[in-house]
Amino acid sequence: MAAAPLKRGEAVVWLPPRSEGERAFGTEARLLAIRGGGPASGRIERVSLDGLQGTSQVRLVFDPRDVVLLMPQVPALTGSRLAQALPNVVEDALLQDASACAIVAGPVLGEGRRLVAVLDREWLEFTVGAFERRGMRVRAAWCAQLALPWSPPAWSLACVHGGLALRTGESAGIGWIAGEDPDFRTEAIVAAIETVLATELRPEAIEAFVDDASWGPSLERAASRLGLPVRVSGLAAPAEGGIDLLAGRAAAGRRMMASFDPRAWRVPAALAVACVVAALVGLNLHWAQMAREKDAIRQSLESTFRGAFPQAQVVVDPVLQMSRQVATLRAGSGQSGPEDMAPLLARFAQALGSSGIDVLAGLEYREGRLKVRFQPQRVDGRAAREQLREQCARAGLKLQFDNERDPTATVGLQT
Repeated sequence: MAAAPLKRGEAVVWLPPRSEGERAFGTEARLLAIRGGGPASGRIERVSLDGLQGTSQVRLVFDPRDVVLLMPQVPALTGSRLAQALPNVVEDALLQDASACAIVAGPVLGEGRRLVAVLDREWLEFTVGAFERRGMRVRAAWCAQLALPWSPPAWSLACVHGGLALRTGESAGIGWIAGEDPDFRTEAIVAAIETVLATELRPEAIEAFVDDASWGPSLERAASRLGLPVRVSGLAAPAEGGIDLLAGRAAAGRRMMASFDPRAWRVPAALAVACVVAALVGLNLHWAQMAREKDAIRQSLESTFRGAFPQAQVVVDPVLQMSRQVATLRAGSGQSGPEDMAPLLARFAQALGSSGIDVLAGLEYREGRLKVRFQPQRVDGRAAREQLREQCARAGLKLQFDNERDPTATVGLQT
């Protein structure tokens, strides 16, 4: 079937393989596009995704290395039953999980066989979504093997994106890596064709379609080695691609939504929204109540502090300022506070009892706290440390080890 002429705003885009294709969905010119309308209509050009501005509709051609064509025995099923059966039919021929693939059924081939195209679903969704997010409608998605012209008894060969797409029949084709080196390309062309010749009749010629002129020498050398005439022409807009891979995308969406009934979720959804609204209202009311209580408590503390120490000019933290003023008065009268070294050390000695001399290895006082270093063998084990904590708690002290292995700890008054 001949390719339909492209209208203004339409384009056919040959996608690069997935191994390097994600870079193409930005600013790198890795897409091969044939656009309709304008002076360059019908000519191949290398563009980036952002360079397709002004294009409203596209037809995508997936690299043959990303699409597998299979011809399995398929039960006589149709519709959703066929879609459910296909993953089980093709899973033995795939290297990845069939549930992660978009599987599209093609025409019936006879003898119970059917053409099936398999493509990674994430790659299909990524590429189609990249175009749709830029306002371009994806009308179709084809595999390169079946998008090439078919003129028996010649075979069709596309040399594009450093790879090969070989069409050997109305519903048969393979993909092959070729690289950028001319010698490696020659070997790849020969290997791809000889691989198919092992099971197919020899063609009379090869129709080659290239994305640039650098493929010419490699094709000439390959033709000489194979003994086949090769006619070379530029890459053109493909004909109808046989299998539309978008059907796999739609089928996946239908399978996911098949068991979803929105009517059954109306009441649960309404209750969930009501619960969220009630929680937000209650949380805000509780916050307002706590804020009022905080202000009342602070005002009470500030009033008490000013009544006890009227000479204070600024009140920032009533509790802290009160404790400092009390400590100053106590020190001025010659009395010691509970956080001073002597009272704190007395409590700690009372907590340790007669075993204190054997347990301690060092002691330091700093800012109302005791920094204690125990004998390592005396606090080796959780039971020994818990016993020390309980003894200190009974004396009104809080003992906290620096970590589970270090024999040092901090001792202060319980708050």
